[in-house]
Amino acid sequence: MDVTTTPPRTERAFLLQLQRRAVQYFLDNQTAGGLVLDRQANHGPRRAVGLCSTAASGMGFIALALAAAEPHRLLPKASAVRRVRHGLTAALERVPHTEGVLPHFTEAASGAVAGADARSTIDTAWLVAGALWAAEFLGDAELHDLAERLYDRVHWAYWTGGGGPEGLIQHGHDRGGRFLRASWDRLNGETVFLYVLAAGARDGRAWGAAAWPALETFPGTVAGLRFGSADLGLFVFQYGLDLLDLDHWRVPGGADLAGDAVRAALANFLFCRAAAPRFATYRTYWGLSAGDGPGARGDVYRPYSPAEPLDGTAHLTASLASVARQPVLVLDNLNRALRDDTLAALGRYGFSCVNVDHGWVGRDMVGIDAGAAVLALDNYLADDRVRRVFHRLPAVRRGLARVGFRRAAAPLAA
Repeated sequence: MDVTTTPPRTERAFLLQLQRRAVQYFLDNQTAGGLVLDRQANHGPRRAVGLCSTAASGMGFIALALAAAEPHRLLPKASAVRRVRHGLTAALERVPHTEGVLPHFTEAASGAVAGADARSTIDTAWLVAGALWAAEFLGDAELHDLAERLYDRVHWAYWTGGGGPEGLIQHGHDRGGRFLRASWDRLNGETVFLYVLAAGARDGRAWGAAAWPALETFPGTVAGLRFGSADLGLFVFQYGLDLLDLDHWRVPGGADLAGDAVRAALANFLFCRAAAPRFATYRTYWGLSAGDGPGARGDVYRPYSPAEPLDGTAHLTASLASVARQPVLVLDNLNRALRDDTLAALGRYGFSCVNVDHGWVGRDMVGIDAGAAVLALDNYLADDRVRRVFHRLPAVRRGLARVGFRRAAAPLAA
């Protein structure tokens, strides 16, 4: 598989259209309170209320900044600055936090904490990353000050105190203020940017980078391909790697996360094709990742992956996040969906999840999936723009140095 194939002009136009739809998610769904809705109807009437997602808000800051830039120009730069400032002010002044870490979800109408993880370290990392990125990209001094305040108040060292593997960051707090039992103990695309940001903090709040060796990979084999964390779907392999450039930076300990992302996307495709005799969906489509699927009483969010029971659901937008890793497979997947008038999976913000076996198309777009599409497509179509800006951040440069990343002389081989 040639993972460096450049799409022809018609395919670039198609991907740019998909990126604009995903950017539109954030233009439409930043609430009056400043944060971004966790999900919105992708087909049919939009909903005015719901939950706000801390991670989607961070991705939204990036999307809003990009919306003001070429090739989109969907709003003036001043409007992008104003909207990002509104979100940052909300995060700093109106959303509850503990040692800088915010909830996973809040109620859009009331601002009340929602969900079991009342404080979430990974979602806060996305919020901080998006804030710092947008401030850098837009070049606005006030945004820079707000983003730095948001970052500097996170006491990453405190969040290692839950009794898990020594020195690793815990998932967060429950609604009673107790540490959640799990820690971020795997080294993969989901966790690596979290630890780089945490290591780059200042004023005695940084995560201790000496704990890096405690992060583990869990090698496994799917569809004959071997890579780390093989039980997990596309979400975990791809989303965070659109911030860090791990094609050109060597991870301490020798883990090849960029190569894992290439192999994982191919293995995901092959695993779906192998299941085609049991599920009609996988004769045409592929894509296993956390997302919506059909349920007895409506759409149900599930952790789809090669390790989970299948029901014939394919997450098309999650496959889009692999566009730079397996462009031929991704473009074929999406073009098949585009031509399928029966399912009509393409909605206002992109492709919904599909299940041919159940005659089902997901009603919603989830904010983090739209955000992952924005980031992945910008890197693919605009010469790694998201990664280049992220690597300019002083916090990222400090984190890479403290952990011990090394610049590669040439791109790492997949």
